[in-house]
Amino acid sequence: MTSRSLGLRKLAAGLGVAALAALGALAVSPAANAADTLSPSNITGTTGTLTIHKHAGDPGAAGDGTQITDPAKIAALGQGLQGVQFSVQRVSANGTPIDLTTAAGWDQAKTATPANVSSAPFSLGTGTTATTDASGQAVVSNLPYGLYLVTETSPGANPIVSPVQPFLVSVPYPNQGTWLYNVHVYPKNKLNSTEPTKTVADPKAPVLGSQIVWTVNAPIPALAAGDTYRSFSITDNLDPRLTYVGAVVKVDGTTLTEGTDYTVSGNTVITFTATGLGKLAGKTAVTADITTTVTSLGADGQILNTAVVNTNGSDRTTNTPQTNWGPLKVVKQDGNTKNTLQGAIFEVYDAKNGTKVAGPVTTDANGQILVNGLWVGNNDVKSKDYWLKEVQAPAGYVLPADPWTQVTVTANGSANPTSITISNTQQVGPNLPLTGGAGSTLFAVIGGLLVVAGVSAILVRRVRARRH
Repeated sequence: MTSRSLGLRKLAAGLGVAALAALGALAVSPAANAADTLSPSNITGTTGTLTIHKHAGDPGAAGDGTQITDPAKIAALGQGLQGVQFSVQRVSANGTPIDLTTAAGWDQAKTATPANVSSAPFSLGTGTTATTDASGQAVVSNLPYGLYLVTETSPGANPIVSPVQPFLVSVPYPNQGTWLYNVHVYPKNKLNSTEPTKTVADPKAPVLGSQIVWTVNAPIPALAAGDTYRSFSITDNLDPRLTYVGAVVKVDGTTLTEGTDYTVSGNTVITFTATGLGKLAGKTAVTADITTTVTSLGADGQILNTAVVNTNGSDRTTNTPQTNWGPLKVVKQDGNTKNTLQGAIFEVYDAKNGTKVAGPVTTDANGQILVNGLWVGNNDVKSKDYWLKEVQAPAGYVLPADPWTQVTVTANGSANPTSITISNTQQVGPNLPLTGGAGSTLFAVIGGLLVVAGVSAILVRRVRARRH
């Protein structure tokens, strides 16, 4: 074996380790020329092909540039990832593309690393973009023989938490005494398969203007070996009917410090600082209790809230909890005439003889009270029973013996309140005298007595006359 052949073998081994240690397998197509000996002078043709096979899973051992054809090994690669983009850039030395058909070109390639090829004496060409298909494969054809930097530039729709680090690959690629003109690489990505959740608590008070706490529970995804947590954020785009109050962020139950471990900006983005990121390694989950105020009902009184958790550029979306609210209108009227009554005073309770949640409120000139918003439940619960207590009847009306009235409030917008009408009975006044005065009544009585006396006298005389 010549010293030149030995050097190429060492270079091939170096490329494999440096470029592909985190990738999985590297391989070549059957198009390799088995008759070639490992010498630049034996390289035939001028261009080759790079085939990228993108799969999900933990990176394994470095490959050798050959294509994997064993069905069992192909199945073991894991899910193929569609839509992942790569940039393939040719490396130059001293302003000239490295030519691997020459011994000098291979000597230049020996000193290149993914970290130094973007600075002198090296530089990078414009490059080619390749995107993986449904099987996770991307083919870059007609590559002039040379050294290339391959960089994963976009995960597509895949939640990749640990992207492949940039790596170098040569075309052709030396392998066991042959030249591989169709080089196959099998980079693997660690996916973010976590499922963050979000819940909403009951309000501190069931009236508009009260505070509500939304809790995001975000499992921390595992990373590929050697990777670090480079970014972590929770984005909670609050509904316009909610106003941000504050947040408490914890890692495995330990409270973090705003401004030191994380910042809060916009509507509403919690972003971990470098200090906070350093506290994620080896931990299980991040929780964020986000406090908001409910300021209005809108069209339907149903306020939904979803959060997005991003780790190292991979988004995971929570479920969508909701808090439900509805307005209440009370109409007070005369039980007989149905005319509305001003001045009745009510209080609103969560149960009969329970806790007062609103009031006292007084019916206006139209005989109405409007409670702008009452909490009626979370998620699928969209109605709730409340109790109205009449504490003062309108002037001239009787306060009912039982002042309590139950009403079921349903979720709705401010323009469509739950309405209830409550009637009152008018007070009964004192007995009034009959028509005419007391004197005329006395004369009528005396006159009646005189008539009776006169009639009696006449009857007595007639009886006596008959006896004689």
